[in-house]
Amino acid sequence: MRRIFLIGIVLLYFLGCSNTDSEISKLKDTIKRYNELLIRGYRTMDMNIMREVATEWQAETLYIHMAAMAEGDSRLEARLKKLEFVDINFESANKAVVRTREVWDYAHYSIKTGAKTLEEKDFIYELGYHLEKQKDGRWLVARVVAIKTSDAKEDRPLKEPPRQFRKGRAVKIN
Repeated sequence: MRRIFLIGIVLLYFLGCSNTDSEISKLKDTIKRYNELLIRGYRTMDMNIMREVATEWQAETLYIHMAAMAEGDSRLEARLKKLEFVDINFESANKAVVRTREVWDYAHYSIKTGAKTLEEKDFIYELGYHLEKQKDGRWLVARVVAIKTSDAKEDRPLKEPPRQFRKGRAVKIN
């Protein structure tokens, strides 16, 4: 009887691990897809595609940023060079925070002329992705917080949004 009990505990442990591994895989896939669509959204100036992987609030936040850039005659081209998953924390069964370290290249182009107006290379972000699990089992990005950028003087707590916009290491193109 004791042996059956121990076998049951071991099976439950391994089933729980595989479930967690499956959820971790889903979180990573969601963040990878989020970045793919983010790149496409800025390039095409259409953030509606973000609704596939982001909550309505997060998708609207991205749309507002893209629209503000467009008002300033700027379109963004971005390339994700490296994505490293640093930490994954399940706050509950349907909420998780994933910390990443990402390396990006950016170029801003004039919408009117097509000329490159600004470029950033090898910009490093440490980001906190706050994800929520939907009733259908999909994970959506609810919020993204910049914890540290390559020009930041200090780390920001994971749940605290940045206090100001980053200054960046932008190179102005004449």
